[in-house]
Amino acid sequence: MTIVIPRKNERRQPIYREIADAIDKEVQAGRARPGTRLPTQRALARQLGVTLTTVTRAYEEAQRRGLVAGEVGRGTFIQAQRGHEHTGPQDESALINLSTNSLMPLAHAAELADHLATAVPRSTSLGVLDYQPAAGTPRSRTAGATWIAKTGLEVSADRVLVTGGGQHGILITLLTLTKPGDEILVEEFTYSNLRKLAGQLQRRLRPVRMDEQGLLPDALDVACRAGGKYLYTIPTLQNPTTSVMSDARRRDIAAVARKHGVLVIEDDVYAYLLPDLAPLTKYLPEDQAVYITSLSKSIAPGIRIGYVAAPSKLIEPLTAWISKTLITAPAAMAEMANALITDGTAVRIVDWKRKEVAARQDIVNRVLSGHRFQTHAYSPHVWFHLPDSWETQALVSQARQRGVRVTGAENFSADPETPARAIRLCLGPPRSRAVLEDALKRLARIFVGVSEPHEVII
Repeated sequence: MTIVIPRKNERRQPIYREIADAIDKEVQAGRARPGTRLPTQRALARQLGVTLTTVTRAYEEAQRRGLVAGEVGRGTFIQAQRGHEHTGPQDESALINLSTNSLMPLAHAAELADHLATAVPRSTSLGVLDYQPAAGTPRSRTAGATWIAKTGLEVSADRVLVTGGGQHGILITLLTLTKPGDEILVEEFTYSNLRKLAGQLQRRLRPVRMDEQGLLPDALDVACRAGGKYLYTIPTLQNPTTSVMSDARRRDIAAVARKHGVLVIEDDVYAYLLPDLAPLTKYLPEDQAVYITSLSKSIAPGIRIGYVAAPSKLIEPLTAWISKTLITAPAAMAEMANALITDGTAVRIVDWKRKEVAARQDIVNRVLSGHRFQTHAYSPHVWFHLPDSWETQALVSQARQRGVRVTGAENFSADPETPARAIRLCLGPPRSRAVLEDALKRLARIFVGVSEPHEVII
């Protein structure tokens, strides 16, 4: 284990945090295993050319993050990260979680904590603690427009609404546009919580065939001619299949939607991982698309702030539903989001996440080589296809017995009568790359001795 910190002119934060980050990187890379003893504080201070006080603060910061533990008279040691231990299939907390699609901003945890502590200055605290406009303050709506613009979609702040996360954005959109009994076109496999919302709201989902680039234009055309008026889609790193619509495919899908006057609901929460792809909404008339994104995936799940860019005619009814369902997005959290976007912190976190996802994808391709799965170099999840001899629930159960929690295809199928033999693997939840690799190796061992054609779709 080697602790290396940036040169003086490259540092973006206090030195003690740079040291804590360096320890964190060693843990993530698997070079610092549980039980590894760190250098004494005095020895590390000499090695790095910093004061003893700085190293003391760095070790305290690393301990606060759960990276290390100090033992009186023995020294400071790397701790086993949460999710690494496996104490038996009945202990849910001991399972390595590959079922939740999130990646904590590990390298920026302290920075986010500082933003949380300073999000609301005392001088403005009374205003933030009071009721806010249901659509969001002008400052928050402008921040939302700025964030959306990073995808290549330019919208004015008066067309942006601030929501309590992306899921809340989906909810108010469905409530505004549709009524019980209405049909919504979706990919064959779609966001699991959309399925739950549709069922609760008594909306019907009609699956539209797809390939590795997502929705098929011809299949969408058929569904539209059969009466489809609304389309919910995830064009970028589709959840759960990881499909990515090429620019040409987006234009073709937009052409079909324009032809039939279909209103498109674009869920673009993973756009931050592929920033060079223009949103599908960009190729549609303003009055024919609702664009939804959030900071919960791109920054952290606990930041329950989302943004909805909608046609001008829908702003008032959407705002009414925000008021009815939430009153207003949490004001203090919205202020924190504003600061993250305007001071550049959000961009730095996104850059780190893209690199971390790519590194975890390298592990996937190495460990699961020889198995059939669909993914993308920047996808936070993998769509793993089962051999013909396996049923999805059997594999989910086997994975759990081996200490890994995964999600079966039936949770995403728009037509529950025809579920596929597949599971979704989320790469973000393990605290380190070493824990992820351990989980994937446990899954791979399930198939030892199984003979099946192999294919990887990238």
